[in-house]
Amino acid sequence: MSEIAEADRLEGWPHPREAQSLIGHEEAEQTLLRAVNARLPHAWIFGGLKGIGKATLAYRLAKALLAQGRSAGPLRTLDTDPSLPAVRRVVAGAHPDLLVLRRPADPKTGKLKSELPVDEVRRLGEFFARHSAEGGRRIAIIDSADELNRNAANALLKTLEEPPKGGLLIVVAHRPRALRPTIRSRCRLLTMAPLTEAEVRRALDRIAPDLKDAPALAALSAGSVGAALEMAAFDGPGLDAALKKIARSGGRDAAAAHALANDLALAAQAPRFRLLLDRLQAAFAERAAAGDRDSLDSWQLAAELARAEDSLNIDKRSIVLRLLERYAAIGRAA
Repeated sequence: MSEIAEADRLEGWPHPREAQSLIGHEEAEQTLLRAVNARLPHAWIFGGLKGIGKATLAYRLAKALLAQGRSAGPLRTLDTDPSLPAVRRVVAGAHPDLLVLRRPADPKTGKLKSELPVDEVRRLGEFFARHSAEGGRRIAIIDSADELNRNAANALLKTLEEPPKGGLLIVVAHRPRALRPTIRSRCRLLTMAPLTEAEVRRALDRIAPDLKDAPALAALSAGSVGAALEMAAFDGPGLDAALKKIARSGGRDAAAAHALANDLALAAQAPRFRLLLDRLQAAFAERAAAGDRDSLDSWQLAAELARAEDSLNIDKRSIVLRLLERYAAIGRAA
């Protein structure tokens, strides 16, 4: 594994490019195979919840196409032989015809930047202008489009307006509807559904067979293997129990809210703070989907605070209390 921080890797677990298989999403794979064997669009958006396998599917498609090379024969599956040179180079992050764009590290601090900047996206132009090193397609993966800043989105749109011959762009997006309409209109959208609880459990058994509380983590995951692994690393079940207690109280248990806020305000608790933001965003989104306008506003606030947490010296304690107050309102309304 690389020693360099990778924004698209969940620390402590295999990178999506290393996966040899994908649990679930059979319909999505068949859709891609039909497109590959007919006329493959030059740009795709793989949309769906974070951690459900979008990047894994993107790498599966890249491996299959790059392993195929100049062969004109139809693809029957996205499974590939891990011993093939092209596949080994993809897994090593060293294939010359595959460009992956993700948040880079700040050279001054060594920490990952909070956004995917324009300079990274501009690399697409140079990459697609080159001839294929191995005679096949040139493939670029953006993981994820949710992290593009405004200028980077403009640069992406420019590439989409002038689609490269023999090029394929795969855009991973956790919230595809939040992308600019002009970007969405120039890509084919492949919507990937959350996994079932059983599928998450199967994935956990494969990735982390010794994982404690796997059934509980799968039940709490909302169909996301990534979410289950994050909760395993940062006591997600304990955090979820605290949230449920606050929701049941309808906001009347101020001591529980303050205890949680005090705990998550500590610098050492930064991963759990981010996990809390993810859990609250999911809760607000579920209520918003049911037509609760206040929950939609709360979801937007949580998303904005999650972005600010990466770049600003903010008062985490007050943020937690502010969001928990809104979360407790769900309990009162339920």
